[in-house]
This record gives sequence, C-alpha cells and structure tokens, in this order.
Amino acid sequence: MVATSGMQGSLWVCATEGGTYVKIGELSDLKMKLDGKEIDTSNVDDAGWGSSIMGAKSWETSATNNLVLADGGYVLLSAAIFSATMTIYAKILQSGTPTASPVGWKGLARVSAPNWTLAGTNTQQKIDFTLKGNGALAVI
Repeated sequence: MVATSGMQGSLWVCATEGGTYVKIGELSDLKMKLDGKEIDTSNVDDAGWGSSIMGAKSWETSATNNLVLADGGYVLLSAAIFSATMTIYAKILQSGTPTASPVGWKGLARVSAPNWTLAGTNTQQKIDFTLKGNGALAVI
C-alpha cells in the first residue's frame, strides 16, 4: 500500500442528491469524523468483564477554505447556510471526482458553525465550517 497525498482530497456539494455536484474550491483543510454511541450491557453473567452494543452512529466533516464568494461550491454552501433547513448533499472524496473514479463517502448534511475570517493583518479571507450528517454516510 502507498500513502495518498492530502492534496487529492476534495469536498463536493449539491442542493439535490441526484443533481450535479460542485467542488468547494481552495480548500486548505478537510477532516472527517465518525462516532458511535456505546450502550452498556454489562451484567453479572459477563464473568467480571464489561459488555456493550453499538447504538446510534454519527458523522461530520470540517473544512477550511479561502473565501471566494463567486466559487460555485461556496454559492451552494452559502445558500444552505441561509436556508431554513441548512442542509446540503455532500461527497467527501479521498480521490477522484463525483463522475470519474470517486473514492470516498456521501450523505445529506446540515451546515453547522460557519465562521468567516473577513479581515486580519496575518491572514487571508476564509471560512471554516462543519457539515454534520443528517442520516447515513455511504461509501462511494
């Protein structure tokens, strides 16, 4: 196995699941987190050992990108941020594009905690945001 450069990762968004996905441009950071809630099922028949089963799972991806208001992906993200539901369909890719050899995950997400940097003497304009899963995350 060979390590893959982080320069190949990308985030694509769309207003509808079956529509045309648009890349969020100029990403500088993209991370994904999966979590599951453990349900303790320990009992006296466990011979002194604890036991558990898996409960609800959740996922989220956090990103930072240069703030380019005219970027097609940002336009879709912005529309989701200012909508009533704040939801958007996402494809989080390790490599490829949504239509050419995609390797990654997809799901419906809610935009959470957008944070804009608009001025600063030591930084460019950028936006940090999190997409929190609104249902299952599927492997592409």
